[in-house]
Amino acid sequence: MIQTTLGKRRGATGVMALITLPILLGMAALAIDVGYIFTSVAELQNAIDAGALAGASALPIGDTEVKKRAMEAAAQNDVSGESVEVPVEAIEIGYWESVSATFTLASSVVDPLGLPPNAVRVVGQRRQLPLIFAAVLGHNYTNLEREAIAVMDSGRCLGIWGLNGVLGMGDIKTDSYDSRDGVYGPGNIDQNGDVCSNKDIQLQGSFEVHGDAMCGPGREIIIVSSPHAVWGVEGELSEPLEAPIVDVSEVKLSNDNATAGTNYDGLSDNGVLFDGDLALISDDNVTLWGGTYYLTSLTMASSSVITVQGPTVLYIDGNVNIAALGIVNVTQDPRALTVYCTGEWFIMAGDADFHGVVIAPDTDLQLFGGSEFFGMIIANTVDASGSVFIHVDEAAAAALLSRGKVPVLVK
Repeated sequence: MIQTTLGKRRGATGVMALITLPILLGMAALAIDVGYIFTSVAELQNAIDAGALAGASALPIGDTEVKKRAMEAAAQNDVSGESVEVPVEAIEIGYWESVSATFTLASSVVDPLGLPPNAVRVVGQRRQLPLIFAAVLGHNYTNLEREAIAVMDSGRCLGIWGLNGVLGMGDIKTDSYDSRDGVYGPGNIDQNGDVCSNKDIQLQGSFEVHGDAMCGPGREIIIVSSPHAVWGVEGELSEPLEAPIVDVSEVKLSNDNATAGTNYDGLSDNGVLFDGDLALISDDNVTLWGGTYYLTSLTMASSSVITVQGPTVLYIDGNVNIAALGIVNVTQDPRALTVYCTGEWFIMAGDADFHGVVIAPDTDLQLFGGSEFFGMIIANTVDASGSVFIHVDEAAAAALLSRGKVPVLVK
């Protein structure tokens, strides 16, 4: 009786083993092949990432070079021992908008500003990747596909710095150009009009940032508006912005103030001395022929104007209020005019376009609509309101910060 019972149990165990063995083998096959697939996916993603980055680096050159570099970079990587081949039709050139995380083909966009594409999308596949153990269950291979999008970035933050905050209210637009290639206009317009801060960035109203929007680590980009767009990278800075130090100690003692004036006599056309707390009113005008100048404050009203004729550096050791024609740089090269300010506030509400670089790391800068700004801004805070269009000069920014363009993955 006991022997009969043991025999039955042994028989049942054998049946159970026969039933569970295929399941155990299937689970083992699944575990091994899943790991193999994950490794292959990572390899394919690395290859496609490399292709997108290489392609984006060639955007300033042209479409043909974009696709050539993307294919070559991807092919330098292997997936399960085979090189990755990306067909030319799998490389797309277009526009990346980070607020909606949207890539749009360049061929489907009519941009009234004539802005060039800023992104490259690469799609790569590994067809019929052979499986190891899953073939026992009838699954001989699998297909893999990955995507990567890279933006031709500006090297992060070559444009508008509000070290402790940026506030934009109204119709705000930014883009970029390179004064080394001539004046701003068709053929010389790009998408590196970056807006950056170590603190929060708040954008209200209608705005278009044709560049990056980068806030400080742990801070926020607050968008309270519609329509809006950031045609670049949106996120946190990898390290804090560090502004140049403004030192007026030497220029206070030695400067070219005596050569200013319409007749090189240090006087405006109305006899106002270009020195100290300068206040220009009515249709008063003064000319800066080129050199280094020093003021303790600057106020401009009515139709007054300061004309810059040559390379000029202007130090203002106090507050600035420009509510007139403003400072007119006749060279239209922002590198020919640098304004340093140490005051509490700097108000720009002039009617004439401004071409220059403003460096005021301890100053709150206010921009009011009415004219366009060409150059670069570094201030404690930047408050732009009304209809404001800022064109970042990449040449001026690169000379000041020594940062080049680099491609950045966004997807």
